[in-house]
Amino acid sequence: MMVVGLKFYVREPVVFGSFSGFASRGLFYELVRRVDEGRAEELHSSKRLSPFSSTPVIQLGPGRARVVYRVLPQNALCTLQFTLFDGELAKAVLKSILQEGEPLRLLNSEIRIVDVSVSQEEYSGLLDGARPVKRFTMRFLTPTFFRFSPLMASLTFPSKRPAGGVSQPRLKGAKRFHPVPEPVLMMRSLVRLWRAFSDRPFNYSDYLSWISSMGVSLAGYPDGIRTRRLYEHVTTRKFVVGFVGRVNFSIPEDLYMKRWAKITDALLKFAEYSNVGGGRTAGFGVVRYQPRDYYEAS
Repeated sequence: MMVVGLKFYVREPVVFGSFSGFASRGLFYELVRRVDEGRAEELHSSKRLSPFSSTPVIQLGPGRARVVYRVLPQNALCTLQFTLFDGELAKAVLKSILQEGEPLRLLNSEIRIVDVSVSQEEYSGLLDGARPVKRFTMRFLTPTFFRFSPLMASLTFPSKRPAGGVSQPRLKGAKRFHPVPEPVLMMRSLVRLWRAFSDRPFNYSDYLSWISSMGVSLAGYPDGIRTRRLYEHVTTRKFVVGFVGRVNFSIPEDLYMKRWAKITDALLKFAEYSNVGGGRTAGFGVVRYQPRDYYEAS
């Protein structure tokens, strides 16, 4: 996978609907459209797993950088990052960034790119360097949510038939936003991405069975979590609810399996590039993985 970072100035003030990640995704599609309009349309309309993730716009300045939700002032210095899981798509994006022509725009503002960074990350490096994690913290830096359906609930958390033989209501497949750091859903989303794009497979079904048995468990909320309701356009009623904050997790000793603890470590490092949950292409689910303790190193 290739990671492309942009540092740029905005020439005019920019007002977003409620989250700059939607504009990051729009900029990505524009970059692809400039060199391959057909591919851009395919990416935009495809129902398949998208081969890229992005961050929202990050404003730089004195003190700590900040995730931009609503407003960027004129001449603000910013960064954003794209992770690409498709080699040809990565080449197209780089070609578009480096070619001369019509200026790029972030919504209504022309941007001036001052630096482009490119790095290559290997799946083999994530797996080969993995250690059997025991306790870890995830910092959810941008709003995060998981898509969850009643059918998924029945498969993930099966319930016993109620006393008296009364049957449960028939489950429908409508998906819901689930703005909670549920470890089963978090790890399932990462496995899905790894399986789709990596060149280093592992036994997915066995790992997911272990995850579904609560192999990774919630261990606390040091500062609590907060939720945000975000609209892509100020005039639409469609919204997304996501959570941000620090969350502690652990792998309980009675469920510990060295192989799966190491796979978990690799997947969580991968999450820093892929994002987690829904809305990855619009800057949702940006995380930082902080391992705090490991099982035996051997």
